[in-house]
Amino acid sequence: MLYLDNAATTAMYAECLNDLETYGMRKYYNPSAYYAPAGEAARKVSESRTEILSALGAPSGARLIFTASGSESDNIALRCCVKKKRGRVIVSALEHAAVWNTAKALEAEGYSLSVAPCDRFGAVDKDRLYPMLGDDVSLVSIMHVCNETGAYNDIAAIAAEVKKRSPHAVFHSDGVQAFLKVPLSLSETKIDLYTVSAHKVHGPKGIGALYLAPGINPSAFVYGGGQEYDIRSGTENVPAAAAFATAVKKGRVLRKSKRERFASLKAELADFLRTNYADKVRINTDLGNSEGGIFHFAFSDVRGEVLVHALEKEGILVGTGSACSSKKAQRRIPDALGLMGGYAEGAVRVSFDGEESDGDIAEFCSKLAACRKVLEKYARI
Repeated sequence: MLYLDNAATTAMYAECLNDLETYGMRKYYNPSAYYAPAGEAARKVSESRTEILSALGAPSGARLIFTASGSESDNIALRCCVKKKRGRVIVSALEHAAVWNTAKALEAEGYSLSVAPCDRFGAVDKDRLYPMLGDDVSLVSIMHVCNETGAYNDIAAIAAEVKKRSPHAVFHSDGVQAFLKVPLSLSETKIDLYTVSAHKVHGPKGIGALYLAPGINPSAFVYGGGQEYDIRSGTENVPAAAAFATAVKKGRVLRKSKRERFASLKAELADFLRTNYADKVRINTDLGNSEGGIFHFAFSDVRGEVLVHALEKEGILVGTGSACSSKKAQRRIPDALGLMGGYAEGAVRVSFDGEESDGDIAEFCSKLAACRKVLEKYARI
């Protein structure tokens, strides 16, 4: 089986298993207890925070809270930092559903919501975003790397402009698809909140984190015993936190080589599609302004969902992202990308780990061509 859906989730590093076993079965103590072994568990959680903050290039005084997922981190960032019944919230048109749906919920509760358009590759249109800013804006959320297309947003520059034009605004970025793939030093930016997730960087599922810049104090999201700086109470998930940090430590070593490999893999796939299907394919990933291993394209005559199932039968797993759905509620993504007609339902998202060989790409291209040849019999007219 050739797995090419790493934007959805990644295989956990084998080294993480040791943390899960150690702190889940042998050193399983509650970090809040008073006896010495519990203190060791508490120190492990603290060390894990430090490792992740270091990978983020966080400034002195920054904090990191552990959550159950990137989606939960996004929810906390928007719900617990926006000013009560005051000001506007701005998000981009292609935000992850965790940000988008939280913003829509805030709108339903009485907040004003503005949506910044994106270009055809999924990067926010800064020329249209910046005029939206003003004194009445209380929160802006712009993703770092688009989970659909891999489009890169210069969030350091965007955050600086937000602070200049909307001095009372809090700036958040969903960095789930960017973490350990894009060079970043949060200490050199005006970013207030940044979301990461373990299972997108070869850590375990069920744990994410939210970076808090110095001076950022969200209101409580979960009330209880005061864990996670009184923002998200509940007994800490020590095994998962430790495994998350282990994945981050290994990922920091590999990120440069993987970044170079991502660029090569995407270029090879783009060349194949342009050479063989120039009049039937739209490539939605801008090779000159994308990051990570995400490559998104759409055929005009074959539905993405059908092609995904055909490839699965050939031993290849890819995704569709969100753009292939014909349901009205899911039209947001294809509309934001300007996908019309058959392209709106023909999307396929291939996402690499960075460890793929040239033979893997050749296999994918060969089987993609074979599947298309069969499906062309049922192509749209």
